[in-house]
Amino acid sequence: MELTDRWKAMNWQTSEFSYAKVDLLAELKKESTSDINKLLKAYKRQYVLMAAFTVITPLFALLNVNEPEYVFSIGMIWSYCLILSGFQTIQFSRFKLPDLALQTAEAIRTSLVFIRAINTFQCNFIAFYAPVVFLGSLMAALTYGGKQLATIISDPVAILIIVISTALISWASQATKRFLASRQCVALIAKLEEALNTLEQL
Repeated sequence: MELTDRWKAMNWQTSEFSYAKVDLLAELKKESTSDINKLLKAYKRQYVLMAAFTVITPLFALLNVNEPEYVFSIGMIWSYCLILSGFQTIQFSRFKLPDLALQTAEAIRTSLVFIRAINTFQCNFIAFYAPVVFLGSLMAALTYGGKQLATIISDPVAILIIVISTALISWASQATKRFLASRQCVALIAKLEEALNTLEQL
């Protein structure tokens, strides 16, 4: 981090650096405040998007409301949106950001705890629930197309395709688990972690 490098490189025996620590703290707080706002804004957008999916998804059941298998499949997908948006709602309702100007280090620490909680839940939940959502989507597509669930179950080839596809999706979701934690925010998280370390050392 550039600010940390500048701090370590300062010559404290030279009078021109007598106020450098104050300047560094001010700049570090300014950058950290901006980074926290960007990070929280990204997660708020994610929350709003998931809330929108939670509202919209049940409407797809109306396309074929007389087909129980289709409605059930849409329900499988909706349950994913409902659980994830519910968790995020609880987290955002509990989150209280300390004053960024007066408690910058505490604000960074609180924000990182909040973000890690969301990331951990999302990674574990998505890895677990991806096969369920995939199976629900597949069943919804098949039943909406006119196929009956009994017909699908009685076809060994269809069952084999469903089982293999679901197993592959399950494996892929586990393999990519570490990439599901808002990859676009990883750089900001790392930057804030370093800023926190620097503030605690000053």
